[in-house]
Amino acid sequence: MNAKKSLSLAIAILVILPIVFSGCKVGDKDPWLSFRSRENRVCGTWTVSNSNSDVVRKVNNINTRTVTTIEGESWKQVITIEGTDSVRTLNGKIIKESGQTEGSYFFSFNKNGKATMTCKYQFDEDLSSEDDDVSTVHQTIVTEEMTGTWNFLGGIDEYKDKERLVFVIEDKKTTTYEYEQISSDDDEGGASLPRLIGKTVANDRYANGEMCTVYSIVELRNKEMILHQNIDRFYLRNDNADGESYQDFGFEELTLKPREK
Repeated sequence: MNAKKSLSLAIAILVILPIVFSGCKVGDKDPWLSFRSRENRVCGTWTVSNSNSDVVRKVNNINTRTVTTIEGESWKQVITIEGTDSVRTLNGKIIKESGQTEGSYFFSFNKNGKATMTCKYQFDEDLSSEDDDVSTVHQTIVTEEMTGTWNFLGGIDEYKDKERLVFVIEDKKTTTYEYEQISSDDDEGGASLPRLIGKTVANDRYANGEMCTVYSIVELRNKEMILHQNIDRFYLRNDNADGESYQDFGFEELTLKPREK
């Protein structure tokens, strides 16, 4: 190889290397080498395959701990008042819509910076008493929807450039349906159908940048993304005669897989 060809090869390598290593390890579990940029790896629709959150709410020196676990389409929430025997366990599932191969808990990030999140789940709670001759089951169906924008955050303090992802929420809607099913051994023709006993819709709209969630990207691969959020928020409202305050602290960690078409 002559000197001219060697020089051309060296220049080509110098041009290619920054492109290759632009997608290299940033998060703790990132691959050491990737030929796709971090933006290209994030963009797409992701199903939440696993989720774990552990949040304690402190109100007037009473701590209520809520642990929510999602594994595939299984949903479970355990609510405990710390220092007491009070434990409430809710078992449910992520709803799978007709024609879907996966449950309805997913994020979408596109190259234009738009982002959405959808989570639909239901849980049942048996409210029957041992002394009752009837069975009472309370069913709750919740749909959470958020739309907004997304971007990476730059490096600051202990965080590297593009190690954190911010979801700027512009619209948030939560729809809750509550049903009650009452049946007894004397019923003829089987159990009664669930009866709608309540519906609530909470719809919030925010100015750009007013409401956002920041995730640390623990792992970012073509087939998997792990997001972690530390929770530490304080709420205080004072009226002339009354007021409300609470503090939440804990974490949430999500494991996402590319959503099947």
